[in-house]
Amino acid sequence: MKKTYFLVFTLMIACFATFVSTHASSPEIQITGEVASPLSLSPEDLARFQSVRVQLNEVMENGTYRGTFYYQGVPLKTLLDTASIQKKEMTFNKNNDLAIRVRSRNGNTVALSWGELYYRNSNDILIATSAVSIMPHKSCASCHEPEEYEPQMSQFERAIGFPKLVLADDGYADRCIENVVSIEVVDPSHGLPVNRSAELSSHAFRITGAVEKEITVTDLSAYPSEKLETVHCGEGRGFHGVSDFSGPTFPALLNAAGIERDLAGIVLVSAPDGYRSAFSYGELFLKRSPPATIMADMENGNPIKEGGRFMLVPSEDLMADRWVKSVEKIEVLTLK
Repeated sequence: MKKTYFLVFTLMIACFATFVSTHASSPEIQITGEVASPLSLSPEDLARFQSVRVQLNEVMENGTYRGTFYYQGVPLKTLLDTASIQKKEMTFNKNNDLAIRVRSRNGNTVALSWGELYYRNSNDILIATSAVSIMPHKSCASCHEPEEYEPQMSQFERAIGFPKLVLADDGYADRCIENVVSIEVVDPSHGLPVNRSAELSSHAFRITGAVEKEITVTDLSAYPSEKLETVHCGEGRGFHGVSDFSGPTFPALLNAAGIERDLAGIVLVSAPDGYRSAFSYGELFLKRSPPATIMADMENGNPIKEGGRFMLVPSEDLMADRWVKSVEKIEVLTLK
């Protein structure tokens, strides 16, 4: 009998959470920037898109717990495809260096890279329009004091501001901002020259920008090395085999320069010929799994020589187009 009452109570709480979150304020979203067709989307417009559902355990970087929910909404990639990303500056004709700036009504700003949306299976990055809480099946009263579990349980009943950016693949939910009002596609590398005839060779790289100290790296032996098996499959030339790359993780190098915590941060990596790729602070530092982007100086057990000594390898990307050979410069920027 107790079990029946508890299940009924759980269903009532879940329904209440759905009601509150669905009826939270829903401002229009503006999609602008490097797009061919800027959009202004109302909640009714968002409802016309095919939606997906993801689960998000909302644990923040500082350990704060904000509940566990099923979020329903439209993949961010779908909205950007509808607006049709189109660069205004075409000296570099790939989108690798683009970023997406997302702002909330109260001014919170987070950044995503184009690559984490378009070179991953990205249906877990969405603009959510509703949520259902996932309540525990058992009461916490038998093992914890009320002052321990009541603050956590209260999170299931909180009003959620929609539309909400949800990144279900992030280990920490700090980028999942509520009451989103603008999504802007940004080209942070405006002015960076492209010279295809330049020699693709670099014996050192610099880390500059929003860091405590700018550093020049000529040797990676001082950093702990990781080994990653990586599939080389590019958009242009297709499959080129599987390789073992070795080198320090990219976050380790950025930490050595004293990168600041910045949810609107973008890291732009470039080679002498102007080839470049952008990475967001969040995709590099908000995962719970070990970093999967390395600065390689070894391939299949041999030093990298062709195309420079250092190669940035984001092994989780489904396409290898964000790989940067002969890394010369790493610039830390903010989209705030």
